[in-house]
Amino acid sequence: MLTLKGRQDGYKLLLPKEFIPEHINEKYSKILREHRGFINKPIDFLNETIQKIEVLGFNNATVAQQQPNRGEPVFRQNRIAENNFMHGASPVTYRAGVSPQALIDKSLNVVFRHTLGYLNYFIIFESFLYHYSRDMKSTELPRRLTVDLLDEKGVIYAKIVLEDPLIDGIDMLEFDYTKPVAQSQTFQVVFKYSAFDYQLIEAEKSNAHGEVE
Repeated sequence: MLTLKGRQDGYKLLLPKEFIPEHINEKYSKILREHRGFINKPIDFLNETIQKIEVLGFNNATVAQQQPNRGEPVFRQNRIAENNFMHGASPVTYRAGVSPQALIDKSLNVVFRHTLGYLNYFIIFESFLYHYSRDMKSTELPRRLTVDLLDEKGVIYAKIVLEDPLIDGIDMLEFDYTKPVAQSQTFQVVFKYSAFDYQLIEAEKSNAHGEVE
């Protein structure tokens, strides 16, 4: 019998290396090397600052229609006089008349932590400007993003694969001196994708480090 445990399931989202164009990668690699930190690759730097993601979910999967006399038996019991006004219809809920795929919010919301003087923000911002000016058939565009799902032991048991992701929006930079105490600030990047796949991984193909062999 499964029970709730103190250790939580986890996730891992790694932006692919092609997410950052080569000339932008070279520019920010030099800046990271000058900081003499443990991370000197811009793509690793971006992935390290990911704080939270939101993916999948859907709404508006039902519609309500007024159907005559559907509520009549209930109200009849509460009549006090014969001339009480009775509504001739009541709402009945039905499934929406569209494909289930059309109901899914094909958005991936990724929250990053500002760090190193907003460096990760401008890596993403410049990469967006570059990719947005490319042809949609360009081989330089990232073709998929993968969210690895980890169990409480840190082993990957499934993947959510998002096809043809594109940046749809990014939060504005906020500079605020009115707060008396500096706080860890974040910003959100919204990706849109065309399709997704949920892939279960067989136990023998995943090792104890959460990596697929």
